[in-house]
Amino acid sequence: MKAVCVCNGSISDYDKIKKYILVSDYIISVDGGAGHLRKMGINPDILIGDFDSANSQDLDYYVNKGINVSKFPVEKDMTDSELAIEKALEFGADEVVFLGALGTRIDHSFANIMLLKKMLDIGLRGSIVDEHNEIYMFNSNFSLSKKEGRKLSLIPITEKVTGVSTSGLKYPLINATMVLGTSWGISNEFEEETASVSIKSGILLVCLSRD
Repeated sequence: MKAVCVCNGSISDYDKIKKYILVSDYIISVDGGAGHLRKMGINPDILIGDFDSANSQDLDYYVNKGINVSKFPVEKDMTDSELAIEKALEFGADEVVFLGALGTRIDHSFANIMLLKKMLDIGLRGSIVDEHNEIYMFNSNFSLSKKEGRKLSLIPITEKVTGVSTSGLKYPLINATMVLGTSWGISNEFEEETASVSIKSGILLVCLSRD
């Protein structure tokens, strides 16, 4: 079951983003994400957050349509995005996609990216998607399909990631050790329709990105 969480960050091309919502089982509006959903003409299953960044007109619009609201105090121990993960678990989701999770606030953007670690730890397949990026986190073997114009970056987020081997990429790795703080794994290119990566230990942040 897939849940899509729509946040209040940057979304500049609704046509490219909408396709991720249309294939989801649950739609969670996260605080000001209600504005994005309203512009796309999509009704969420629930509105969640403290609503400090939400437009009251957008909230009233969905409340009048009978959409459930889960409101939290502004002073709390979790961000609205993290609360959305908890709600996705209640729905029974095993995959969570965040949209509008990146923007001008680097602290919020980085915190949302690091929520991929929380999802990894609890067994959720998590991703953050915008018009230019798909961001994942893996601690075991994985494969990703080639997408036109996108490059694959592997970024260690633990002190070491050992036994990294790749296939289907222009610049292969064979039983490599990647160290936190290096840029070694940035901007690799697909040479086959699928790239496969194996890991013995550690965690990689993985980005499929285009300019």
